[in-house]
Amino acid sequence: MLAALHFLSEQTVGDSYLELLSLAVLVSAFVTAYKHVECHKSGCHRLGRFPHGHLKLCALHHPRVPDDGKITSEHIDAIAKGA
Repeated sequence: MLAALHFLSEQTVGDSYLELLSLAVLVSAFVTAYKHVECHKSGCHRLGRFPHGHLKLCALHHPRVPDDGKITSEHIDAIAKGA
């Protein structure tokens, strides 16, 4: 909102477009970074902390995470032996 007000109140046109373009680049970089770290299950917006192939899934959608969400050393050893 503040950027839009600043853009509309500017007297010089060239600098305003440059600032608007910079803002668009920053917003798109933030959205891309967020999409990279969120769960890849469609419709889930939790952070994807667990790798599953080339995807990142949250504890709710990852097939190898226990239902209670607590991962013990036995779980890690079983996955390491299977990989």
